[in-house]
Amino acid sequence: MNENEHLKQIIYYKSENGRCPYDEWLDSLDNKIKSIIENRIERLQDGLYGDHKKLQNSMLSELRFDIGKGYRVYYKDLTNIVLIIVAGSDKRDQKRVIKQADKYFKDFVERNSK
Repeated sequence: MNENEHLKQIIYYKSENGRCPYDEWLDSLDNKIKSIIENRIERLQDGLYGDHKKLQNSMLSELRFDIGKGYRVYYKDLTNIVLIIVAGSDKRDQKRVIKQADKYFKDFVERNSK
């Protein structure tokens, strides 16, 4: 068995015009927080989710970070291969960002099911 067979491929949502809301959010963070989040995303490739949960009333799940403002990364685990990272937030704007992340995911599905 090839050691890379268990790795998940991480895909980031991009709007039709190429905008990546997750990257925009990540770039707004300080370098220490950004590094912690990026390292956690890398571990997802090995199936190491850490603190995470399925969101209520959403098709998405969240990775939870017990640092700073309580950062969150919203994603959809589609198969054993693909993980879609759609958005990030902190606790202050979590509800608003989850609604937007749901719209991003719906857009992703619609554009990629053709």
